[in-house]
Amino acid sequence: MKYLETERLILRDWKDEDIAPFARMNADPIVMEYFPRRLDEKATARLVGRFQDHFEKHGYGPYAIELKKTGEFIGFVGLHDVEFLAAFTPATEIAWRLDYGHWGQGYATEAARAVLDLAFNQLSLKEIVAFAVYDNEAAIHIMEKLGMKRDPKGDFDYPALAADHPLSKCVLYRLTAKDLTKK
Repeated sequence: MKYLETERLILRDWKDEDIAPFARMNADPIVMEYFPRRLDEKATARLVGRFQDHFEKHGYGPYAIELKKTGEFIGFVGLHDVEFLAAFTPATEIAWRLDYGHWGQGYATEAARAVLDLAFNQLSLKEIVAFAVYDNEAAIHIMEKLGMKRDPKGDFDYPALAADHPLSKCVLYRLTAKDLTKK
């Protein structure tokens, strides 16, 4: 089922044929640079299952993204409830992951804007958060392009990683519906 459409993208349900290209992305050291481990095809299939379960439980989740022009699967963007305890939880996060060959073309921002519109105007969510490893400049750039604001008091150590792990230090960004209307 197609959920959202932008000028260049379709955000839709996951298909079985998405698993192999998604697993290839999840095994790519460039795509996964800021994640603690890469995922094989089995782990990727479990992740997609978790995405689908989130949709069933909450009515939203991470959408598969395909290019309108070619139908090619290029990654995901979507919302999910943060599953760990932190000072800012409970919270709903926007997240994305695109195949490296599609970075730098504005796809993540385009898809995320459609998801934020859905979050605030149809789902009536009050706030969306995003977080990234403190030096993940690409992700932080997208958050800022979306109008999200850094909350330095919300920065945190990712709870599944040791405090001295190089990927544990995360920055927190927030966006409310009111922030969007101020523009």
